[in-house]
Amino acid sequence: MDRLTSMSVFVAVIDKGSFVAAAEAMNISPTMVGKHITALESLLKTKLLVRTTRRQGLTEAGHIFYQHSRRIVGDMTNVESLIQSLNFAPVGMIRVSAPYAFGNHILVPLVTRFLKQYPEIKLELVLADRKVNMIEEGFDFAFRIGDIMDEGLVARALPDYELMLAATPDYLAEYGTPSTPEDLQYHHCLGFNQRESNKFWQLIGAEGEENIPVIPRLMVNSGEGSKQAALAGFGIVLQSKITLEQEIRNGRLVKVLPHYPVPSRPMHMLYLPQKVPALKIEAFSSFIMEKLWPRLTALSLL
Repeated sequence: MDRLTSMSVFVAVIDKGSFVAAAEAMNISPTMVGKHITALESLLKTKLLVRTTRRQGLTEAGHIFYQHSRRIVGDMTNVESLIQSLNFAPVGMIRVSAPYAFGNHILVPLVTRFLKQYPEIKLELVLADRKVNMIEEGFDFAFRIGDIMDEGLVARALPDYELMLAATPDYLAEYGTPSTPEDLQYHHCLGFNQRESNKFWQLIGAEGEENIPVIPRLMVNSGEGSKQAALAGFGIVLQSKITLEQEIRNGRLVKVLPHYPVPSRPMHMLYLPQKVPALKIEAFSSFIMEKLWPRLTALSLL
């Protein structure tokens, strides 16, 4: 017999006061109740109940077993209720990994709106410019920039991650405005050492991609840091439109070589494949795909 079921029957016998009442509560026969009790006593090699023609009572072992069984059965009932609730309303914890710039400028505002819409969900957002192992690190979602290798994950395509060159008007007034990609060799270029190579910058010209050699005087390991260096008038920065958009709109930075775009990079939202995804996973995925496309598409107008 199933041990957990037998424990549930035993707890019902004590709570209801008799085999007959327990049988009614469990929707089984009194004979079957007796078989469950006998199975437990055989397993434990001790008596749990003392029965007379007028009453039944617990042995010392029965008292101990009842206290622990009641807790275990109660915990299992709570777990079953929680699991069943997942099929009716999005609840639980979601862990999300995202790059710093995308997370700070785009994802955080969306996440707060998502949590207001789904009050039973909690969310942990981990920002890091690195490739996380979703299974080993326990992430439900990861936003990744760059090509996706076959990792057995579900990958939903997002608008490309667009990059651009920018500098302050004061810097360009002092050092001149580049008119061709080759002019970058004579300017202060701000490197971002999370990128694969800072020895050259790629731009798209009339004849395709051009690799322009640059020698950064300053390299920063954060997009926000390199933007601040550009705002200080130190040089030309190559960063995402996400990072630079506000300063471009308010005129603190201006686009450099706008007719020579920087190749964009693919971006995806990743999550683990499931035969029947939990409602919290479906809710987050649908919400992000609905809200994110308009937000990222608007950046293309810069």
